Amino acid sequence: MEVLSLKNIIFAILSFIISCILFTIYFAVWPKIYALIPAIILLIASVFFVMMFISYRQKLHIKELEKRIEVWNKLSYHVNQAGDEAVDNLPIGILVYENEQIKWTNDYLKGIFKARLIDAPLYDVIPALDGMLDSKNKSFVIQYENDYYEVLNYRDENVLYFFNVTERETIKKKYDNRITAIGIILLDNLEESLKDYDMQEKSTIRGQFLGEISDYVRNYGAYLQSYDDDRLVMILDKESLGQMVENKFEVLNQARDIATKNHVRVSVSIGVACYDVEPDELGGLAQSAVELAEKRGGDQVVVNIQNEKIKYFGGKTDALEKNSLVQARIEAQELKDAVEGSTNVYITGHMGADADCLGAMICVLRMVMSSNKEAHIVFDMAKADKNILKMYEALRDESPEIFSRFIPFEDVEVRPNSLLIVCDTQSPKIMMFPELEKNIKHVAVIDHHRRGEISFIDPVVSYVEPYASSTVELVSEMIMFYNKGIKFEPIDATCMLAGLVIDTNNFTFRSSGRTFEAASTIKSLGGDMIRVRQLIRPSYEIEKDIASAVTNSSLFMEKYAISVLPNDKIISDRSFLAQIADKLMGIDGVEASFAIGYLSQDTIGISARSYEKINVQLVMEEMGGGGHLSNAACQIKDKPMDEVLNHLKEIIEANNENEGEEKMKVILIADVKGRGNKGQIIDVANGYGNYLLTNKLAIQATDENIKQVEAEKEKEKEDAENHYQLMLKLKSEIESKSINIFLQVGGDGKLFSHITTKRIADEFAAQTGITIDKRKISLPAEINSVGIFTAIVDLGKNVQATIEMNVLEK
Repeated sequence: MEVLSLKNIIFAILSFIISCILFTIYFAVWPKIYALIPAIILLIASVFFVMMFISYRQKLHIKELEKRIEVWNKLSYHVNQAGDEAVDNLPIGILVYENEQIKWTNDYLKGIFKARLIDAPLYDVIPALDGMLDSKNKSFVIQYENDYYEVLNYRDENVLYFFNVTERETIKKKYDNRITAIGIILLDNLEESLKDYDMQEKSTIRGQFLGEISDYVRNYGAYLQSYDDDRLVMILDKESLGQMVENKFEVLNQARDIATKNHVRVSVSIGVACYDVEPDELGGLAQSAVELAEKRGGDQVVVNIQNEKIKYFGGKTDALEKNSLVQARIEAQELKDAVEGSTNVYITGHMGADADCLGAMICVLRMVMSSNKEAHIVFDMAKADKNILKMYEALRDESPEIFSRFIPFEDVEVRPNSLLIVCDTQSPKIMMFPELEKNIKHVAVIDHHRRGEISFIDPVVSYVEPYASSTVELVSEMIMFYNKGIKFEPIDATCMLAGLVIDTNNFTFRSSGRTFEAASTIKSLGGDMIRVRQLIRPSYEIEKDIASAVTNSSLFMEKYAISVLPNDKIISDRSFLAQIADKLMGIDGVEASFAIGYLSQDTIGISARSYEKINVQLVMEEMGGGGHLSNAACQIKDKPMDEVLNHLKEIIEANNENEGEEKMKVILIADVKGRGNKGQIIDVANGYGNYLLTNKLAIQATDENIKQVEAEKEKEKEDAENHYQLMLKLKSEIESKSINIFLQVGGDGKLFSHITTKRIADEFAAQTGITIDKRKISLPAEINSVGIFTAIVDLGKNVQATIEMNVLEK
């Protein structure tokens, strides 16, 4: 019954009060006893009237509620019908899951995936969801076949809603593909290479390069315009740029072929930027990209796409040597101006400073001292390569003036116009003392490595030449343009010469005419080659260790030598890995070498060497390091050796395929990580294909082998279906039977022993004649009393059977 309303209660109270007043008045007028009878009758009539009125109002209220319920029942039916219609027919997929298994879907979703969904593993049916159902991912887009779906993730309820957003994503993709890209193309060293040719030959060779570039750009629907004899600009969209990236900018190979045919030292460098910004800003980004390509040595493409990591292509040849010393003169003058405009100068190098770094710092210190400026080398031998210890001690004994200028970081006094000169690195991250760059505003950089993504911002001097064999080569050329009569002690020059010898591996790698001229200059300053050999030769024990590492190395893909040192061997001297890599390069047929070992408990180092055909710098950059085309290294923290080695091999394989080598089709006969699964036909470079064939990971994709594989696949599919049907039949047989298990029970009703999956399997076999592997049986919960229980049998292929067990007291 409804609770009385406030209005009814007030009415009843007022009626009672009025009745009492009437009764009092009546009794006062007729105070005799017989007058009491009519008063009582009046009071009862009043109360009766009040109750009748309240009852009437309640009946009206109940009828009103009954009408509402009737209307709601009719409406609820239509609402339920509309809800069922929405769940089943509206274009919204609904999926309920539990423990990564699908428990329910609506009909719309079943029509999308066209598979048996209920109780199927969620990620097997929709692989795109794997890793996406984190509670932070409230909404995301996946692709299934040719359609895109936005998924709303209600993690707490284990419910997913799928909305088809193919049209929206298609429009977004179309817009994204039409974003403008600008590319700047440079013909490196063109004018200098053609200066000895007559006019007709110059025009012919230049025309060959420009014609090849024009044809290449036209094939991708891009616009090309030249704005100088050796500079061009192209305008294209992101889609066309993506196609160029996919094809690895084959114009680089075509330009090399023309240069080889005409015997000229010319290459192509391209910088491309693709951003959704104003044209002037986009042009600046393209200019920065081509400058990065040049600073990395040219003969390559740098692609800078918005929200993507910078991509590098090419770089297969070493940087072109400049035959002119003009740049050295300009940089020497700029350095001199910066030095003479400063109050004091600090010189430093990179962590793990080697002979090239030490020799370059000594040479720069001598130049600065000739300007009568306060100058010091900020250095810590504990942070340097141990192989330069002999040189460091020789400086102490034979060049006290220079040695006295070596100071620790704590003695640095920064002033407003202090100048910091950094030798042999462009990265603030790997400086011996990174704090210096933060404290000193004016920085000069002298380095010979190819530029990476992280470098100093707006240095006052930046002399970076990847063509040079070493930083010592650069500074030795600057001497003649800095000040006349700069004096060196013989040990100073010998340390410089040692840097040149080590970085060229005894004038084997990257040694040009300029390198030998630098060596001649250093010898004239007092450099002694015999003394160099004495300072850098290894000990007998180190030579034995190197020989052991070479003996235990292995060949990968027939041309890559890899030496992995034992996990328990910690290498205190990083140059030990470099010496192993150098030694491996002396083996016939080896085109690149990699020496890998632990530098500390949590750090693995890799040293890489190669000849001109293979760019190990690109390999090391992908692993977080850098260096030169033929000389590079990296360090990896907190990863096991097996993972690092596998990653290295994957990068080698990928780069091997990008070398322009002819490809072959193979059929995988085993799963190969990053390549495909057994039975898959893939295209690979010949070198990698031979590796797969040799290691019995693949067979050649001949017509006969392809037919055989397809027949095997068809048979496997048929066998799988037969097995599935067999398991369904077995499921039916298992579930049609039950077993009794007798156990002793204690006074408190608890079992004396546990029921194991082995006990269940044994009892089931004994009582039904059906044998079940105990490993396939699982119990939903522990059985600790008598009663009826179930166990689950996993029969594979999403088939599960239920065993019914009667646990009885023995």
